[in-house]
Amino acid sequence: MFTFKYYELYRNSKDPVQYRGMLVEYALKHGIKPTAREFKTTPKTVRKWVERFKAEKKPGLQNRSRKPHASPNQMKPYWYYKIQDICTQAQSRHKRITATWIQKTYTIPYSTRTICKVMHQVGCMPQKRKKYQRSRDLREIKRQLKAFQKVQVDIKYLDDIPELYQAYKAYNLPRYQITARCVRTGALFYSYALEKSSTNTTLFMLYLADHFKRYGVPLEQLVIQTDNGTEFTMPWNSLRTSVFTKTITEELHAHHVLIPPGAKTWQSDVETSHRLIEDEFYAREEFTSYFDFLCKAAQYQEYFNTQRYNRYKEGSPLDILQAIEPAIDSGVLCLKPVIIDNLYGMYKDVFRALAA
Repeated sequence: MFTFKYYELYRNSKDPVQYRGMLVEYALKHGIKPTAREFKTTPKTVRKWVERFKAEKKPGLQNRSRKPHASPNQMKPYWYYKIQDICTQAQSRHKRITATWIQKTYTIPYSTRTICKVMHQVGCMPQKRKKYQRSRDLREIKRQLKAFQKVQVDIKYLDDIPELYQAYKAYNLPRYQITARCVRTGALFYSYALEKSSTNTTLFMLYLADHFKRYGVPLEQLVIQTDNGTEFTMPWNSLRTSVFTKTITEELHAHHVLIPPGAKTWQSDVETSHRLIEDEFYAREEFTSYFDFLCKAAQYQEYFNTQRYNRYKEGSPLDILQAIEPAIDSGVLCLKPVIIDNLYGMYKDVFRALAA
């Protein structure tokens, strides 16, 4: 009757229950061994399905889970509820956590794979998000900031731009651009320095702070974010505080935060402005003198802050400022670029007070 073995037929069958029903029906009429010969299987297999059919009828012919009834290595309830509590707290604070972090932080005596299973069960397993999703979420976080609440500061080298190099050598142009960019509005402020030092970055911050105060921007809410360069902070093995940090915290009563070492994407706003100003200004403009360079630099900064449309932020810095902070005068967006080295005499009393 059947030319294929029982195992091959039921494995390829779309409805194994129907085929097993035929096997059981034949066995009830002709017996166990004749059925085994007819269906080309073993008496043990026939007997198993006959017994299940007698006990449970047709549902007994369904496949059963092969999960063991007992698991000696199963996670103890204490650790299960401990992980559940950790996940619940993280969800309430809208934070993402990983199994590796849980294992190391709380010394969980189970593998990360086991911890992942528990996280799946309690609905706390972090979902992998695509790049556009991360960018969208970050954009929403930035929109919660106030104007000039968070400012990223960095330094750009001007002596490695091929299109600018001839003018740089001919007119002895400054080598460094000290840049500050508002994260919320995208407003760009910069000046120039002949040397890269904490003194010059401090002078730039004092110059920028005076500009903000002139237009009523509160400095108490200001957060200055920089990388870990020695122009902003002391070397890693030093116990002292840099003059840059002291000036921000003690003189301006603002806040200074450092990005994690190597986390360059944390400075994405100011780094993006460096690429834009190189492509749109330094590599495109012709300069006829030192004074012409500074004049055109001021013109570009005004254009960037008042006219240039930012697709990511959906408007120019002026548009965004007028929408979220209409009380602040738009003149705050126009800061005259200067040679920072020449400002020491203006702020020497500040340095004396910090050194005292």
